[in-house]
Amino acid sequence: MYTSFFLFLINTSLFPLDTSDLKQEYIQNFEKAEQFRQAGEFEKSLDLFNRSLSIATKIRDETKQCKSLYKLGILYWNLGKPNDSKRYFEQAKFLADKLKLEKILHKCETSLEIYLFYNKGKDYRYSGEFEESVNSFKTAIALSQEIGSQEHELKCLRQMSYAHQDNNQLIEFKNANIKAFEIAQLLSHKIEQGRCLTNIGNYYEKINNYSEALNKYEQALKITYIQKDKSMCLNNIGVIYQNLGVYEKSLEHLNRALAINKELDDDYSISKVLNNIGTAHRTKGLTYDAQGDLLQAQDYYYKALNSFRESLKLTEKNKDTDTQVEVLNNIGTIYSDLEKHFDALKYFQMSYEKAEEISNFEGMGMTLTNIGIVHYNLGNFEEAAKCNEKAINLALQIEGGKILWEAYLEIAKAYEKQERISDAIGNYKASIETTEKIRSKIILEELKARFLGTDKRIEAYHRLIHLLVNQHQSEPQKKYNEEAFNYMERAKARAFLDSMELSQVDLSQGIDAELLNNEKELMKDITNIYSKLLAAELSSDEKTSLSNNLKELEDKLEALKREIRKESPAYANLKYPEIITLDETQKKLLDTHTAIFAYSLGQENSYAFVITKKELRIFPLPSRKNIQNQVSDYLRIITDKDNHAFQVGNELFNSLILPGLDGNIENIIFIPCDILHFLPFEALISHNDRNRWLVEDYTIAYAPSISSLREIIDRKNMNKRKPRMDLLAFGDPYFGALEKEENGGDIFQDFFSSRSFDFYRLEYSGIEIDEISSHFKKGKRNVFLRKEASEDRLKNHKLDDYRIIHFATHSIIDERRPDRSSIVLTLDEDPTEDGFLQMREIYTLKLNSDLVTLSSCQTGLGEFIHGEGIEGINRAFFYAGSSSVLMSLWAINDQASYQLMERFYFHLRSSESIMEALRKAKLEMIESGVLSHPYYWAGFIASGQADEIIFPKSSSKWIYFGVLLAFVFGAVLILRKRFNKRA
Repeated sequence: MYTSFFLFLINTSLFPLDTSDLKQEYIQNFEKAEQFRQAGEFEKSLDLFNRSLSIATKIRDETKQCKSLYKLGILYWNLGKPNDSKRYFEQAKFLADKLKLEKILHKCETSLEIYLFYNKGKDYRYSGEFEESVNSFKTAIALSQEIGSQEHELKCLRQMSYAHQDNNQLIEFKNANIKAFEIAQLLSHKIEQGRCLTNIGNYYEKINNYSEALNKYEQALKITYIQKDKSMCLNNIGVIYQNLGVYEKSLEHLNRALAINKELDDDYSISKVLNNIGTAHRTKGLTYDAQGDLLQAQDYYYKALNSFRESLKLTEKNKDTDTQVEVLNNIGTIYSDLEKHFDALKYFQMSYEKAEEISNFEGMGMTLTNIGIVHYNLGNFEEAAKCNEKAINLALQIEGGKILWEAYLEIAKAYEKQERISDAIGNYKASIETTEKIRSKIILEELKARFLGTDKRIEAYHRLIHLLVNQHQSEPQKKYNEEAFNYMERAKARAFLDSMELSQVDLSQGIDAELLNNEKELMKDITNIYSKLLAAELSSDEKTSLSNNLKELEDKLEALKREIRKESPAYANLKYPEIITLDETQKKLLDTHTAIFAYSLGQENSYAFVITKKELRIFPLPSRKNIQNQVSDYLRIITDKDNHAFQVGNELFNSLILPGLDGNIENIIFIPCDILHFLPFEALISHNDRNRWLVEDYTIAYAPSISSLREIIDRKNMNKRKPRMDLLAFGDPYFGALEKEENGGDIFQDFFSSRSFDFYRLEYSGIEIDEISSHFKKGKRNVFLRKEASEDRLKNHKLDDYRIIHFATHSIIDERRPDRSSIVLTLDEDPTEDGFLQMREIYTLKLNSDLVTLSSCQTGLGEFIHGEGIEGINRAFFYAGSSSVLMSLWAINDQASYQLMERFYFHLRSSESIMEALRKAKLEMIESGVLSHPYYWAGFIASGQADEIIFPKSSSKWIYFGVLLAFVFGAVLILRKRFNKRA
């Protein structure tokens, strides 16, 4: 009672207040609040403006109250609370009108008008009246500009962009967000910056520029601090990785998004993420399906179905029709994959109808393609063609390349079944062109490889090749065989081919030094993690923490590489190599005794292309499934030294090689495909009755593609600088306590996909290095063993001064994360290097070598990607500057390795080519009896420019004989002249 009376006395001015201190406090709070607002720290600013309002109220200064109320209206608008903002503008307007504060009054009245048109714009958009929506927002934007309120303009621009997006006006959608982002930067408005970047990323995703989309989403993720926005960024990044075929990373990001949404209890966002998780599981299932592993495939299909069903329940609850369209379509795809065609059609029809209701053209096109697939599988080819034709027309309206490549592929398949061959060929080509257009916008080569090699994009190439080969048989004069050759090459190792051109460019030129330093620091941080693993026993929690830290650093490094390439003038001017022509292949790469055998293994039809100096021969192969089964069986046989049942080897020879042979061929370069990447062809049986190996009759080498072989040779020819030294060798490195422990590799098992490695000492690797080095002059070699065989010593060497670089040690192959694949050198306490020469580090080396020999286990292996081949350590050495790589396809006996290597180098020093020296070493092992089983010798293969003679025979003795002969000839002439004179 007394307190109330006291306050009454104060408010009725019965007691005068000393307001000077409060006025000073008001000014301090107001100014500080304004500083926070301009710095984008809106929550802090809000608190201080509320204090200033409280003080202004206390000192009964209505002008100050009015100013504070107006500022609070702006702040609540910035914080995404327009209704609260409206309330404060109304209060400020009342006081401004009362006090005749015309300027503030006008701003308040206009702000309230903006609020009105802003809400109208949103209402029109929700009801599908997009033009009216845009017009309302334009009015709001004009009013914002009139009063100079960039805060209002910013939000209205972003909201207007959604009307453009929903109306399939993608350019307008992007431009509105770019303008909004620029204003957000001026205002230091982090929330709006993040949302605008996300929208710009959406634009790039819609036009299938996945690299740019990924950049924008990652920038948004760095900026935003709102959990809901973070979740959206993570979800979007997961979808991009899914489209690129990087499923582990996709699921990583999607699961992080799901965890945030569950914490926020945000059912609307949970349904979207669950839908995307389901799609990732389905695609993984399709991968297993293509490999013939039906149990694993079905397991992933049902995982996907569970995610989709959970998502569908939430979309129905939230009345989220857009997501519902996707989910219904995706459930249909699972039933289609499980060959439950009529169940699939039911869900596709539901999806299409809902998409049509809301004019979702992308959803309609996507669903029509899938309905077409079901009709194709049911044998209704005419109906399949009609559905895909409608899908193509819709996709062309919205520039939907994501729909187009598949719709073109599916309509081509339907036309092929209807024997409309010309139409089928045209649409297969259109599918390929659309795919390659999308691929060309992807920045990192490893992402390009996964994009082309995943989903069923590669199928268009194989089906087109089949039709062109058939057309050639009926119309040979039109040279369809040359066109088939071109598409065979276009489907092979394209990312590797691009990387060969990139390897000759200095991307650091013209790049901000800070970016380059960041890259070095990230590489150091990754090294430190591996060093920590070696330092001590770690608990499972510590391992998990390090593992998460490593993934985070790897993601940052990948993003930084993309940024460097985007900023690099050299990258912008890069011209990727053209696919090699048949004529160029024959003139440039082949002599009369060499043939290239290149393979194309399609889902339904497979072919071998045999190119000689004067001829192109194409012959059909057994089904891919049959070849996969036979090769798998044969690999089990030749990697088991107690198994001598080589009959399958002769069957493979008869189907893969025999039809392409002629009497002139002595050397064969194999360009594998699919499972053939894992097959050492020299171990095939050419004469079954006497177990004669192919290597006994032919000299053999390998290459990722014919075009990449040309690039390797051209790069070598352009580099006029010749190495001074012959050999740099590292072997028998010191692994510390780990080499004495039976399971020394266990500490790394959470960090590599491989589970079958340890660090026992390879004692024969030291003997191998000693024997090899004996073939080279002391002044021409550098050899490092045990503790000297360190990563630090390797990196501090001038590597481009060596013709040959040889590693005899363990390797670790990570098929899920190829960048982690490593050559293991000395594991010591050196803080600068961890002892793991990782693939990401090999790419940064500068070599000029004729040969890198990887005398360690499985160095020819890595991540297998359809169309690209094996992404592994060997390709990193090609990129770094080596012309050829000698590598192994399986874990080979240590003692046998050293014996084969010693004989290989003996023949190499005897002026044999790389491929011939390897052949002779293998023949000696075959003849030895003890080591004659292919387990001991077949695993080592030579790839690249393997026909090179690194040490040609010295020409000095021929010069001597030439001079002597000239002298004798001259003497005879002189004597003859003298004799004639006497006569």
